[in-house]
Amino acid sequence: MKRISYRLFLRLVKVYMDLRQRFFLSLYLNRRKANLAKADLSFLDLRGANLGGANLQGANLIRTDLSGAKLNNADLSRAHLADAVVTVVQLRQAKSLHGAILPDGQIYDGQFDSQLISAKLSGIAGDGAVEMPLRDLRGRNLRGAILHNANLFKANLSGVDLSEADLNGAILYGANLSRAILRGADLRGADLLTANLRDADLRHADLEGALVTEQQLASTAYLEGATVPSVWIHP
Repeated sequence: MKRISYRLFLRLVKVYMDLRQRFFLSLYLNRRKANLAKADLSFLDLRGANLGGANLQGANLIRTDLSGAKLNNADLSRAHLADAVVTVVQLRQAKSLHGAILPDGQIYDGQFDSQLISAKLSGIAGDGAVEMPLRDLRGRNLRGAILHNANLFKANLSGVDLSEADLNGAILYGANLSRAILRGADLRGADLLTANLRDADLRHADLEGALVTEQQLASTAYLEGATVPSVWIHP
């Protein structure tokens, strides 16, 4: 009886915390996002929050969980993001990172790709994220591989079977994916800018929120049944 009561208590606590989180996001954060300059949002769980266009100049985001949060056109200049959980894809969409302290403690100096992608940033990559930048992975069988938030910056994946692979949020900037098999792959939020997709098989792949151009997708061999981004990136 005591065990059942304890489990019920834990469930009630979880429900309470979930409701509190939703209340905070919908009634406070989303309504005040235009005026969050220098706000203390450290250690908060902001997963999935809509911070698009938010004024976060000088905001304290130390160890804030921003997984899945929308940061498009957000002003993060001089924000403190030390140990924050956030991806390169998210930060690339921000309006400004001028003077911001990045998850690894570096001060952003304007050299986005060299500073964020090639560096191993624990907060940006996420716990357990695969780090394989500049690797030659030709000949590998990565069918169904879990590569969530993986750093595959300029990796050579030409002809690689990535069917049904989890590439959600992966960094594939400049990667060679020519003739790669990506049938049914999860590419939501992936950074595919400047990636070579010539003759790639993207049938039934999910590219919602991915950073990719129409020209890149036009070069693929197959695109039937794929979910393409609702917002296109223009080169």
